[in-house]
Amino acid sequence: MTLENGLNVLLVSDPEADKAAASMNVRVGSAQDPDDLQGLAHFLEHMLFLGTEPYPESDAYQRYISNNAGSHNAFTAQQDTNYFFDIEPSALPGALDRFSEFFLSPLFNADQLESERNIVHSEYMARIRDESRRENDVLNQLLNPDNPTTGFAVGSRETLASPPEGEATLRERVIDFYHQHYDANVMNLAVVAPQPLDTLEEWVAERFADIPDNDLSVPTVDAPLVEADTLPAISSVSRCKIAVSYVSIFRCPTP
Repeated sequence: MTLENGLNVLLVSDPEADKAAASMNVRVGSAQDPDDLQGLAHFLEHMLFLGTEPYPESDAYQRYISNNAGSHNAFTAQQDTNYFFDIEPSALPGALDRFSEFFLSPLFNADQLESERNIVHSEYMARIRDESRRENDVLNQLLNPDNPTTGFAVGSRETLASPPEGEATLRERVIDFYHQHYDANVMNLAVVAPQPLDTLEEWVAERFADIPDNDLSVPTVDAPLVEADTLPAISSVSRCKIAVSYVSIFRCPTP
């Protein structure tokens, strides 16, 4: 169904389900990061978990989910940011109460800004030697740098550093990004639970119909991902290094 504010919703009633679950996909991601704050979409994802007007404690959502046999997470991709949880079915209304406020009244707590930036940096460092991430970095070197999906998506303390004095603060930039890109028209909500569809529809409408409808549309990427004059290209991956060369292959020297 589609709510009056333009939010698309998929409801699934499964009487045999032993858990309820929900996912909100926002069709905005790292491709929309400003050049001077790479990783901002991912940082915003983190900040939404840290308190809302009705539930101001920074762990209110997380604690409720874990106290009711649930789990939660989120991820930021190039053109999507996804938030999701599962929970004991009887606790679904309370979870939807807290979850919906991410998109209605986040506090962007200033006292959590630095600690959350450090967490984002830790995520980056934890996977800096991950082979799949290194392979992706090599691939991005072959692609068109003008296409924003090839940018640095995770963020670090350096790319998310506080702007110079006199410019908008990092918190203000996060809030601006939220208001510029988060809108009911670019969101898709899915809920799966054992409750009847009529009940799920009522719960969702009560909690999500007030998400702002600012008539935004899904951002588009116009720059081509690959430029014809850069092909053909070959990349090679080995245990000792990852290298890129146009029409040639770099290999590790024999030990």
